Amino acid sequence: MNFSRRQFNRWAGAVAAAAACSRRSFGFAEGGPGLGLNTWSLRALSQQEAIPIILQVMKQTKLHDCELLFSHVEPARFNPVFPVGLLSAPRLPPTPQQLEERKATAAALTEWRLSVPMSYFTSLRSTFEMQGLRIKAYAARLGSSEAEIDRQFLMTKALGADSILVRVPEPLTNLVAAAAEKHRMSVGLQFSDLKALQRQLAASKYFCMDPDIGDLTKAKVNALQFVQANFKSIGSIDLKDAMPGGPSVPFGDGESHMKEVLQFLKEKQVPLTAYIDCDYAGTGRSPEEVEKCVSYAREVLV
Repeated sequence: MNFSRRQFNRWAGAVAAAAACSRRSFGFAEGGPGLGLNTWSLRALSQQEAIPIILQVMKQTKLHDCELLFSHVEPARFNPVFPVGLLSAPRLPPTPQQLEERKATAAALTEWRLSVPMSYFTSLRSTFEMQGLRIKAYAARLGSSEAEIDRQFLMTKALGADSILVRVPEPLTNLVAAAAEKHRMSVGLQFSDLKALQRQLAASKYFCMDPDIGDLTKAKVNALQFVQANFKSIGSIDLKDAMPGGPSVPFGDGESHMKEVLQFLKEKQVPLTAYIDCDYAGTGRSPEEVEKCVSYAREVLV
């Protein structure tokens, strides 16, 4: 996110009026925020091993809903595991050979998305439902064609989710808006550019914000002020603690104003899901760290 405090202040008041997200039409319950698990918290688990551990964590923490990460759904050959420490590791530019390999993998992934039977996703949905749990949102990695995007909405429906959470490149805004209209599905927009987000929110009544208060903090945006200014346009929210311009940290140790954000949402009776998103050092495949994060957030909401 590369915007100044002045830009944020100018933008915050305008965007609430631009967004047209109706929570009731998307099936949100009335009342204050509920907690869910963002499975990014277990991002270092491969697709083959992730689901049993996700189910275990949800049952142990008594979280009914989850935001399921794409790498926990799509075959592992398309999605290398996110290693622990990835967020702090230096990124080297890809070699020409790596670029060709990525291009081939992307083409194979598109082919898989266009051909995989929906029973693959309904089976995954059943696995959760048999445990009394729900995939409430699908955190997708967006395709680039109309056909592929349409299939991703169908996948999301088959998973039983009522929203797709995704970063939408501006050139694809109209394609995604058309798919959301066709499938009558909420799209939680993940973002790094506030001006682009404002334009996108105006493109569809099905578009809402999906802010991450930790990422806002890292960008030196006051997360509490952001939520206070825009809560009517937020469909879901990710709970992460972080330092301004710095790393993620354990819940309660940072400056994301997590306690104040949750208390504000509770006071305003905002009916959204706040997803536990722990990605500080030591997380990635640790149920114990997820439990600590859930306990912190739950105590705030008591």
